[in-house]
Amino acid sequence: MKSVGTLRYSPKLLGDRTSENWYLVLDCDSSIGTYYRGLYHLFHHKTRQLMRPAWDSHVTVVRNEEPLQKEVWERYNGKQVNFDYGHQIFTDGKYYWVNVVCEKLLDIRVELGLSRDPEFPLHLSIGHGS
Repeated sequence: MKSVGTLRYSPKLLGDRTSENWYLVLDCDSSIGTYYRGLYHLFHHKTRQLMRPAWDSHVTVVRNEEPLQKEVWERYNGKQVNFDYGHQIFTDGKYYWVNVVCEKLLDIRVELGLSRDPEFPLHLSIGHGS
């Protein structure tokens, strides 16, 4: 499936006044997360549900990694980026996500002087267990 998101640097957590330095997220359509959390709830016969992520539906592009090329930090703030995402939900037992493919986001990592392959491959966070 295809969607578009908006890049946000050093995002603030909901209800928090401090920002998360060296984080870059792609804010995604919140209805994607709502849809997948709803499917999860129905799949479990309405007995289990997922909590919304702190940054709502998002793709983490940079996760607490200080860039080598700081002069380009925030270059794309507020810019929209197209991406593809899968339909299969994955989990590590606590967090839930769908995989994302987006060359532009990987290019931004390289431009920042970071590895093209992040520690956690690109994914759209949809929720976490309660």
